[in-house]
Amino acid sequence: GDHLRGGERIAVPPDGQRRTLRNLWQEAGTPPWRRGAAPLLYCDGQLIWAWPLQIAHGFAAGADEPGLRPTWRWRV
Repeated sequence: GDHLRGGERIAVPPDGQRRTLRNLWQEAGTPPWRRGAAPLLYCDGQLIWAWPLQIAHGFAAGADEPGLRPTWRWRV
């Protein structure tokens, strides 16, 4: 993961349009107090996943390809 700098964007399915994490988190109902501690996954400097969103457009494995699915569990 990495620390939020503000203004991070990620392209998520279905349209692959780059949008801000803030807007996507708001739409997903992610509480503001969780956003700052949410894990972020980068590939070659590009944000490709942020909890609880889908993997970025173009980075998901195809139906016949092996792949990994990131998950995160909060400890209470």
